[in-house]
Amino acid sequence: MALLKTANYLNAATFGVLLLADAALPAWAASGHRYEEVFQGVARDERGEIAYVEEHRMIYEDGRPHRNETHYLDASGQEIAVLISRFTTHPYVPNYSFQDHRLGRQDGTFVDGAWVKIYSRSDQEAPVQQDMLRLEEGMVTSQGLHIYLRDHLAELAEGHAVKQARFLVPLEGRDFMFHIRRLDELREPDTVALNIEGDSGFLQLFAPKLEVHYDLETRRLLSYQGASNLLDANHKAQNVTIAYRYID
Repeated sequence: MALLKTANYLNAATFGVLLLADAALPAWAASGHRYEEVFQGVARDERGEIAYVEEHRMIYEDGRPHRNETHYLDASGQEIAVLISRFTTHPYVPNYSFQDHRLGRQDGTFVDGAWVKIYSRSDQEAPVQQDMLRLEEGMVTSQGLHIYLRDHLAELAEGHAVKQARFLVPLEGRDFMFHIRRLDELREPDTVALNIEGDSGFLQLFAPKLEVHYDLETRRLLSYQGASNLLDANHKAQNVTIAYRYID
């Protein structure tokens, strides 16, 4: 049953939330000041229809992400979920809180020294589960994955590096090893495409593979393709393609 639970959860869109709600560091945020960046992502389902819209607001301090707030809206403009992250204790394991208003699903983390406090609830009928895990080297979670990719983007763009990351999944109470590599066949001028997938045979079989595109100069996330962090209207897992538009 544990394996089935893991497969269902990863397919049901855990992996997407690890990446989808963070802006890359713009060139003008390099100085030691406080800046704010606003951008939007339009997620389309496999039929090409709008599944939802993401509205992001990122605050930078001293050139690094400090706080990010993301609101998810349905096609009619009604808020259906919210994700708030604070990068005050660890660059890749933020203190974050995610809530899906439709289902009552929630999860989050809080870094406390050498430990990470985690909590989760699969739906509004389920009890809240809580636990503590040791903060391991190479661990990332939620929006910290994007920060990790951005910090290592130049190395990944060279094509020789295959990075590994330990994805902490609060609903599972553990982490999973994934590897990240450049997609040579999709390389375009001034951009880089990355593939992210499970490092074990089991995860490769059940976990979604993500494809992300970055602008090499600004290190902004341009597009995302893979499992969504939101279930669809029928409470089923969905794959989406998201294009991002930045408001400069």
